[in-house]
Amino acid sequence: MPTAAKLVAAVIFALTGYIVAEAIRPTLPEGQPLKWLLPICVGIPLLVGWRVMGRLVGKNYGVSMNSGLYGIVVATVSVTFIFAVAQMIKLSRRLQYDGPMEALVDVFAIMLEYGLLLVNPVVIVALVGGGFIGGFLAEWADRKFG
Repeated sequence: MPTAAKLVAAVIFALTGYIVAEAIRPTLPEGQPLKWLLPICVGIPLLVGWRVMGRLVGKNYGVSMNSGLYGIVVATVSVTFIFAVAQMIKLSRRLQYDGPMEALVDVFAIMLEYGLLLVNPVVIVALVGGGFIGGFLAEWADRKFG
């Protein structure tokens, strides 16, 4: 059921994803295709904001801000996992792996590499701020319109 809290959380998380995508674009390795960067970095947080954060409101502002941070972590891990799996599939088509287990284990190594790109002050401030603001505004929308 659509609620104002779900809508607000989805929009704030999607905006946070856009800011992070634009912040990490210059730090990506040379030759990295950027076609899917923006749609994934905006779409997944939008879904997480709607499905995860939207249902965690209704307690108080502090709990909702904590839930917003939780939602941003879920979105960040999900986006990183999607890009790592895509990279693993790309490498497996080039026959870089000896077997399927090596490919599956490499997903986590690739996630770690991509996660290190997020260790940037601008990205960290955007993620933490987006989580707190998204949680706060989702709680506000729930109280105002719910």
